Amino acid sequence: MACSSHTEDINEFFFSVIETDEYKEVEYLIFSIRKHYLHFMADMRGVQFEIPAYLEKFVDLVIDRFNKSGISTVDILQYMLDNDINGWINYYANVFIVPTARGEKLEAVKDLNELFAFVMTGYILDSFRESKIDIRVIAKDEKLLYDTNQYGLSIVNGVEFHRDYFVFEDKAYLYSMLTNTNTIDFGDSMPGFARIISSQIQDGNILLRLDDRLAVPINQAISYSSLNFEKYRGPQFHFSETILRAPKTITIHIDEETADKLLLVVKQKYDDDMQKAFLHIELETLPYKDKESKGQHCITTFLHGMYYPEDDIFTHIDCAKNQYAMTEYVKKYSECSEDVPVDLYTEINELHHKIWCVEKGQYSREVWYDLMIVSLSGKYRKLLDEILQ
Repeated sequence: MACSSHTEDINEFFFSVIETDEYKEVEYLIFSIRKHYLHFMADMRGVQFEIPAYLEKFVDLVIDRFNKSGISTVDILQYMLDNDINGWINYYANVFIVPTARGEKLEAVKDLNELFAFVMTGYILDSFRESKIDIRVIAKDEKLLYDTNQYGLSIVNGVEFHRDYFVFEDKAYLYSMLTNTNTIDFGDSMPGFARIISSQIQDGNILLRLDDRLAVPINQAISYSSLNFEKYRGPQFHFSETILRAPKTITIHIDEETADKLLLVVKQKYDDDMQKAFLHIELETLPYKDKESKGQHCITTFLHGMYYPEDDIFTHIDCAKNQYAMTEYVKKYSECSEDVPVDLYTEINELHHKIWCVEKGQYSREVWYDLMIVSLSGKYRKLLDEILQ
């Protein structure tokens, strides 16, 4: 176990690293890789460990700060072993670092000092990364370099979807942590929403968030998924005409086991340009929360479509995440406050965080339904089908 004086020096070293611009430049990118970085390092290794280009600048900084700290490799390795939450430091130490230090020749280790720096960097990234999603923080630091609409989405017609990222204009963008990346079929090469957009939507525009913090050159594209066991199994399509033709409805369906709710709001509007009536159809997941629930906020999935009954088509479908202060959300969920109705919207626009959108096309009810299903988790899919029967 590292002595207290060494521990103080090591903590000071770590904190000096995470306060740098180099750390902040990669922090959100690493956060959006949906596994611990030390785990990802092991998965992405070919024969030898290689530091990816997007991380080289930060690794160089870690090496420089460490060399100036006066801390020995033995002390910091022991510190990391003592504080090894998920077991990956033990893995690297026992399989690669210690045997190589003792003189063994391992094909995976090109340079021990470089590997040690890489592992130390991975430890820092895993130990200090955000553990909770906060839309307010994400929105504040976004780097949107393309023209956007009022919701921060950019037209990305011609986008190429992959399992963990999408490609647009020579950059590979990781899907943000707010994006549902579950697949339709086992082993599919892209998320469910992307598969439906790619295969079923032939006209109109595709819009996504182009946060440059999640972008790397195509030749550095980040793939981290193993086979995905949570997938969408599409139930038979049901669509009640009476729901869509009602002037305005608020339907709430509850899961009797979990008390989670699915909110459906249908609002009738009139399109002056097209001289036709249309409906805003909104779905929102309402996970169970009460006054004893922990956390400062609650994030829900919000799905919206614009449906023209006369033509039996949707012209716009989008997916967003809403973030509510926990005190307000509990009132919204409970449906017992006149000041906070169940169809309350987020207090400010940036907390209504759009993920993707298709618009200015003609999309069938089946396409709408498929996009709803792949954007909802299993319990909410069941509730949606029960509403639409």
